[in-house]
Amino acid sequence: MEELAKESISLLASASAKPPLDVETRLGSMGAVFIMLKSALGAGLLNFPWAFERAGGVRSAVSVELISLVFLISGLIILGYSSSISGQYTYQAVVKKLCGRAIGQLCEICFVFNLFMISVAFLVIVNDQLEKCE
Repeated sequence: MEELAKESISLLASASAKPPLDVETRLGSMGAVFIMLKSALGAGLLNFPWAFERAGGVRSAVSVELISLVFLISGLIILGYSSSISGQYTYQAVVKKLCGRAIGQLCEICFVFNLFMISVAFLVIVNDQLEKCE
């Protein structure tokens, strides 16, 4: 018991001795990949079986997904190149630096609108699932 208390105290001391995070922390590559995957899948993941059926089967749905993947990867390559040119780390900063302040603010408005529409999509899907439970 006494050893456990000593270990806990040493863990607390080592945790409090860590230096504070840098002000300019960067998102790692894996974090960016997971964020993009999450936003690409979003609410649509819950409707994949229905969408595949409506698209005419798995073959045609997968071909559409592969075409979409080409555009997604192209966009990410362009964004990465733009980020390296501008020296900025966030999407908003890259757009503001390369396109100007007005276009940057327009992109921020579009981003907020996109988040709102994703929330609406999730509410519609949850409502649909709740109706099936009744």
